[in-house]
Amino acid sequence: MFRYFLITTTVVCSLTGLFSCQSSPKEKPVSMDSTAVPEASAAASQFGFKDQQEIERVILGFCEHFDNADLGKCMEFMDDSIRGEIDGVKLRGKQNWTAKIDTLVKSTKNSHFQPRHMITNMQFFPGVNDTVKVSMYASCLWTDLTSGQIQLMSVGYYKGKVVRKEGKWLIAVLNSLPDSRLVKQFYQDVREDNAALK
Repeated sequence: MFRYFLITTTVVCSLTGLFSCQSSPKEKPVSMDSTAVPEASAAASQFGFKDQQEIERVILGFCEHFDNADLGKCMEFMDDSIRGEIDGVKLRGKQNWTAKIDTLVKSTKNSHFQPRHMITNMQFFPGVNDTVKVSMYASCLWTDLTSGQIQLMSVGYYKGKVVRKEGKWLIAVLNSLPDSRLVKQFYQDVREDNAALK
């Protein structure tokens, strides 16, 4: 008898708890609540997950071709007026890049190191006119092709901007920045460089 009473009480309490979780018709639904997240701006709302994936593909594709000395393929990911500096290589438009390809390829073929970029923590900051600022951690590893030894050559950031043109995302600005106080000096150099271009 006591066991039956205990089971009945448990079932009744469970059902009471279940029904008490239901909201009454007088309560506001969550979507109408003041805690709901406000809508994003029109510019940001047009930027979605698919765009993030495409931008990641563009930046990672650029880095992979850069690492493999397939520098002609890098141009597929560049805006015509690309600018910046990646690991000591200045970017000043596609034409400037094309003029450097032969020299850069020779220098990598003569080297017995294989570089590899490791890109993580990519962040996106949508702007206006189909532009998005990007920021990510970047580490560069080198494999010595004679000994197989792997070295960590640099750790820092890549910061830049991509632009959508004719339905494709392209790199408009890309800079590698050291993970140190030198970043402050870099921004000073960029301001001076941009002032000189005007």
